[in-house]
Amino acid sequence: MNPGIAIVGTLDTKAIEIQYLKESIAAGECEAIVVDVGVFPQDLLQPDISRETVAEFGGSSPSDILDRHDRKFAVDTMTKGGARVIKNLYDEGKISGIISIGGGTGTHIASGIMHVLPVGFPKLIVSTIASRDMSGIIGTKDITIMHTVSDLAGLNFLTRKILSDAAAAIIAMAKNASEPLPAKPVVALTSFGPLNRCAFFCKAMLEDLGYEVVPFHAVGSGTMAMEDLIDQGVIHGVLDLALHEFADWMHGGYCKGIGPSRLERGGGKGIPRVILPGGLDMIAFECTSIEGVPSELRNRKFLSHDFRSFVRTTAEDLSVLAEIISDKLNQAEYPVTMIIPLRGWSKADAPGAPFYDPALDEIFLMALKSRLVSGIILVEVDANINDFECAKLAVWQLHQQMALRSGMGT
Repeated sequence: MNPGIAIVGTLDTKAIEIQYLKESIAAGECEAIVVDVGVFPQDLLQPDISRETVAEFGGSSPSDILDRHDRKFAVDTMTKGGARVIKNLYDEGKISGIISIGGGTGTHIASGIMHVLPVGFPKLIVSTIASRDMSGIIGTKDITIMHTVSDLAGLNFLTRKILSDAAAAIIAMAKNASEPLPAKPVVALTSFGPLNRCAFFCKAMLEDLGYEVVPFHAVGSGTMAMEDLIDQGVIHGVLDLALHEFADWMHGGYCKGIGPSRLERGGGKGIPRVILPGGLDMIAFECTSIEGVPSELRNRKFLSHDFRSFVRTTAEDLSVLAEIISDKLNQAEYPVTMIIPLRGWSKADAPGAPFYDPALDEIFLMALKSRLVSGIILVEVDANINDFECAKLAVWQLHQQMALRSGMGT
């Protein structure tokens, strides 16, 4: 049976291009399933799933949408309806890939639809706005973006080439489609630059113990992707070295883009977790001098890194961070271990380094102790986070939790 590929687009504006894409996919021995997410009628191409069906799944109808004269309502309705249609096709095993073409509106609708599909399922957006910042479009999903270069307003030598290449790409991905199934227990490992030494130690030790380690860059989107994969059920344990994003989130720093579920998905799923306060000593900004830091923070200790720079967190920051983090950890359904390195939480917060301040870090520790519930295990280690001793303890703690959970038959 030929793989099915969903084509999502607004037929009221892109029927000619979608027809060409459908023919290209059919020529590659795949079945094209056209899903119309437009709201106006058209007679150029008959979709496999009509705009009426999509709108109904979104809780409305094309006539109601048009009567409202509300563009946001239209986009939200067709996105919601399209997501339900595609999820049904996926659950029924009728599609092995999805592709969309469009401008700003079409890209926005398509991305919202694709977010219901799991990581590993082929997703391709062909967009006129691909050269812009696409972080909000991609989010935490493995969506491939292809630039149309020219506008999509009919077929010409350029758009034919772009669309035929896009068809070839999604055909190849669909024919190679499979769920990512690990052969070993999977441990998610978070880190970022000033913690790399610890991360390298931990990764090697975990692999020696028989785990498959999936690293996540703690820059906002990386750890939120980890949280999504925890929901997807493919992560069995978490070694969360880097909480740095919380400090950036407080002050609008470089890694501020964490969502409300950071530190919560694992607790809700009840999987083993070991957490360290990596990077809570600093706030990162994309600048090379103190002038690039917000004016209210320029009286703090400053460290130039590369194209980014760091400023030190304060006692007030650390008190607030302890409150936020403890509240999240206290929701956990399964024992969590929090390890506190007493000789600093990053390369910059090590003995002799610019941000080293044990008395300041102690404020965070004392606030945690006063707030964490009895089910949270708090362990102190007389080492810097990047010392082998700290990494060894973190791995051992997680390994013990993993072994206990395995022994419980869960």
